Amino acid sequence: MNKLMVAAWLALVSGGVWAGEASAQAGDTPAGEGASKSPEQSEELAKWAASRDQRMAWWREARFGMFIHWGLYSGAGGTWDGKVYPQHYAEWIQHWAAVPCAEYARQMKPLFAPDPGVTDVWADLAKEAGMRYAVMCAKHHEGFTLFNSSAEYSRSNAVTGGTNISPSGRDMAKEFTDSMRSRGLRAGFYYSLLDWQHPDAYEMALPAYPKPTHPRNHAEYIKYVRGHVDELLTNYGPLSTIWFDYSDRERQGEKWGAAQLLADMREKQPQIVVNNRLFEGLENKNGDYGTPEKYVPPTGLPGMDWEVNHTLNESYGYSAHDNHWKDTTTVVRLLCDIVSKGGNLLLNIGPDSRGRVPDEAQKTLRGVGAWMKVNSEAIYATTASPFARLPWGRATQKPGALYLMVFDWPRDGRLIVPMKGAVKGARLLGREGALAFGKSKREGGRLEVKLPEKPVDAACSVVKLELAGGVDATAFVAFPGSDGVVALLPHDARLAGPSIRVEMVGAIEDVKYNIGYWLDPSATASWPIGIGAGQEGEYVVKAELGCADASAGAMMKFETPGGVLEYKVPATGGWQQYRLLELGRVKLPAGEHTLVLRAMDKPGEAVVNVRGVWLKKS
Repeated sequence: MNKLMVAAWLALVSGGVWAGEASAQAGDTPAGEGASKSPEQSEELAKWAASRDQRMAWWREARFGMFIHWGLYSGAGGTWDGKVYPQHYAEWIQHWAAVPCAEYARQMKPLFAPDPGVTDVWADLAKEAGMRYAVMCAKHHEGFTLFNSSAEYSRSNAVTGGTNISPSGRDMAKEFTDSMRSRGLRAGFYYSLLDWQHPDAYEMALPAYPKPTHPRNHAEYIKYVRGHVDELLTNYGPLSTIWFDYSDRERQGEKWGAAQLLADMREKQPQIVVNNRLFEGLENKNGDYGTPEKYVPPTGLPGMDWEVNHTLNESYGYSAHDNHWKDTTTVVRLLCDIVSKGGNLLLNIGPDSRGRVPDEAQKTLRGVGAWMKVNSEAIYATTASPFARLPWGRATQKPGALYLMVFDWPRDGRLIVPMKGAVKGARLLGREGALAFGKSKREGGRLEVKLPEKPVDAACSVVKLELAGGVDATAFVAFPGSDGVVALLPHDARLAGPSIRVEMVGAIEDVKYNIGYWLDPSATASWPIGIGAGQEGEYVVKAELGCADASAGAMMKFETPGGVLEYKVPATGGWQQYRLLELGRVKLPAGEHTLVLRAMDKPGEAVVNVRGVWLKKS
């Protein structure tokens, strides 16, 4: 995947005045949305949009796919000439170690020796995990091709000898598509627009080795890219997607010949879908689906389809030293989280140079598959949760059914659901018998489902509600979780004021959110909370705050039904350097309340940044 995006995004959204320099926040136009487009490009995008619902129907039902990063970098395993490179992205080893292209090819080509039948093993694993589609790297940034390209540069060149790396008599791209389709999975290809070896490619994130200074004819490289895409569309049967990677502000859209590429795809494979990375920004709408990388948007991406691509450890490509493996529980909850917000999960495996999938990855995927055998109806063909946030887990829905994904099993056996719609029945998936349910007097008439003492699955147990009509979700109220903590998060806040907003800071796995741009001291942030019977009492209030030293000292107050807490905003070293501050203690009565955070003055350029406020019963 593209670590260059980290540097690019961080340059835009970190280190600024108040959680983002004015240059990053001057407008609210999403990245890629404001880029000028030729008439041909705009017309082609409109044609894609016109058929989107029909083309995307299978994708919206599938919800879960396999990503496969595999190439010459797999032979290095995150090490070069005996030195371990700890960076998370082992597929970037040529960049990390600054290896010239000829030397990289000389060392890596002999190590790439796929075992017979490896793509069958991948397909079996994907099917067992409950995945419905797969996307394999056809070309990554170092420019080598897993498909047998007939392009002159791919067949033979003076730099690397040629880009085609499938063993003699084999075509790994064809083996991949054949294996996936034979198991009932759809197959697609990742294609890197970056290319570190082609002499006419754009100079994007090139490794730090000496480079020739010849003038680059970018038009020739665009022809090369178009030829490669044409081969993928022509030679490998019906494809689910072309997953392009990636664009920046200067090189996007027509810099890649986007209108022509889209027209080629629409002509040759009118049912194909395409991601949004022919344009800049992971959340831009210029494509069939957005591509958040290693992060989940807290409220999804309303108004567009989207797919999180994520890893089983930290790296996409094979790394012999990256042992930060996600277990089954982590992946199950990640999948539930994404689908509950309306997205898909494209989960990566990084086989070694022989195509072998690490044992830890196989173990996790088989565990996910066991969970899916019981609970897949809560994933496939579902739509986003009708609830803003649930303290105990997530939810999905489909006509006539609501699926409650319980991560934190309630100690008192009472699952409170913020809805008032009519329910015909309730049961746990994977367990016989009906569950009792009714209106909860303690929680204002919200639905209460009686659960057994122990969950079906510690990772996530699913309660299926059969509905007599609509859900009729109640307005969001933050209740104490199973740990007794009321969490007040940025996206839950009601913000009032001319500039105050929720900010996204960072890139890829480093994405975080805060309330920022508190430029007017009259602005407020408020949260609705609920304290159930038996939960009333004294609560300790803590807030995570950030403030540049020169702007510290604003007086603030936190208004609650149990009293007002006043405090001074401390200097934390920067707008994106945070400190957890105890604001004090308050006694909260049972019932629903509104808590308000407000400033009393503003001695500097802004008041404060807030990552969250937490109340815990003492």
